[in-house]
Amino acid sequence: MNIRKAFQKSPAKTKHNYNPVVPSGLIAHTESGYFYIKAGKKFKFISDKAMHSWSLPIIETLDVKLNKLIVAGTLGFRDGTLIKDFSDGKIYLVSDSKRRHITDPDVLKWLNSEIIEVGQKEIFVHDEGEQL
Repeated sequence: MNIRKAFQKSPAKTKHNYNPVVPSGLIAHTESGYFYIKAGKKFKFISDKAMHSWSLPIIETLDVKLNKLIVAGTLGFRDGTLIKDFSDGKIYLVSDSKRRHITDPDVLKWLNSEIIEVGQKEIFVHDEGEQL
């Protein structure tokens, strides 16, 4: 029997519980949902679809870690996102946090982006902007 082998121990399995306060510019996922963290405030997303449009890193954490942050509002889709109203088929570009109804089909060719189908609750979180 190899003595060296007899004294080798398998590595201990450790659980990493690193869970600091989430820094600005990231998304925190807690028991209560997804939040964008910015300047000591938290913004709840209107939906998972809206949250994914931001394409930011998502940090798993606990509600207790975000308790001191002020709830500052609700976030919709990231600027540059194309959204389609499921109920009436209208397509909007989110720009300056406003929904801009696309009335010229050439705009869609020009943008060449994925269109996310959403409900009116998600659409109307954005104020109405000028048509494109």
